[in-house]
Amino acid sequence: MIDGSFTGYTDRATVLCIDDDPQVTELIALRLARYHLDVLRASYGMQGLWIACTNAPDLIITDMRMPQGGGNYIIERLRYNAATHAVPVIVLTGQGDPCLEATARSFGILAFLTKPVRFDDLLAAIQKVIPLCDPDSEELEFGT
Repeated sequence: MIDGSFTGYTDRATVLCIDDDPQVTELIALRLARYHLDVLRASYGMQGLWIACTNAPDLIITDMRMPQGGGNYIIERLRYNAATHAVPVIVLTGQGDPCLEATARSFGILAFLTKPVRFDDLLAAIQKVIPLCDPDSEELEFGT
């Protein structure tokens, strides 16, 4: 598990999770670690935007209602930034508002999931862009 201050290099895919509920980001980080993914975490919108711009994650999972930059604002900023415009975004929110979803989808998000979410549904969305390792496999391949 990695926090937002990490700027090292890794061959593993990196997911940025932006949510003001630390239990959500911690749970996602713990669960995704089993799939050999590194997880960066942000507690509010602008922090997540900064981490996305400075760490080049392979995927972003974001809440919609957060302090200092709600989800739609963050997604819009990601799309207009050359460094982040192509990073896939999954929305994970407690807000099931169809208008909110439509606005998020207009920015080309990968998936719109509502809390509480089945972890299998989140994994299915992630697998659309990141191949996941078998969590029961103890073998990791290193360069040949």
